Amino acid sequence: MALVLIVVALVIISYFMVNIYRHDNSPFYKLTGYSYLDMLASKKIRKMYKIVDVLNQVNGPHKILVDVQIPVNDEQKSIDAVLLHESGIYVIDMRAKSGWINGRERDYEWKELLHKGKSRTFNNPIHETKLLMFALQDQLSEVDEQVFQSVVLFTNDCSFQQIEIESENVEVLKMKDLKKWTSTLKGKAISEPDIQTLFVALESTMNTKSALLKANKVSTV
Repeated sequence: MALVLIVVALVIISYFMVNIYRHDNSPFYKLTGYSYLDMLASKKIRKMYKIVDVLNQVNGPHKILVDVQIPVNDEQKSIDAVLLHESGIYVIDMRAKSGWINGRERDYEWKELLHKGKSRTFNNPIHETKLLMFALQDQLSEVDEQVFQSVVLFTNDCSFQQIEIESENVEVLKMKDLKKWTSTLKGKAISEPDIQTLFVALESTMNTKSALLKANKVSTV
């Protein structure tokens, strides 16, 4: 019995050691500074990790930012992720829902159908994501507005019953479709040097562990 417990303990330790090693060598850790334990303890950080992991597989020059803090109508709002890609700038806002989603781009509210005939409404996520996109456009006023696109990203717990989109610069996806969506990104609207310049301009707006450490270093100098 003791030998079995030792073997089980070694397997568990090995599992965590491998995962920690992979995490500490991941683009997400280099971008945010969040440790493997940070990720286990926070649903929000796990969400960001998944987004970065998928977005980083996109073909072509790109940079990723997460938890970008930006002023919207005199309030500080957070953009879950921004993908700077040669084909454009993508503002990604994630929503956690579990029911059947119904909504049109022109509607003020969308509806989530739940079990036993219950339902609840929520603010149109396209409108809210567009507000974030417009705010980012204001911050990057030197960039052509045509390269900006908004992406509403739902968790896999929900299902789309009826979604109607009118604008060409809007996408509504589920997390499981994100990788397939990245494979459709084509064109060269932004040069690689400009992608790097934009990343540097926005890097300090990220609300991450790395950003906090950098800010503390600057304040102590």
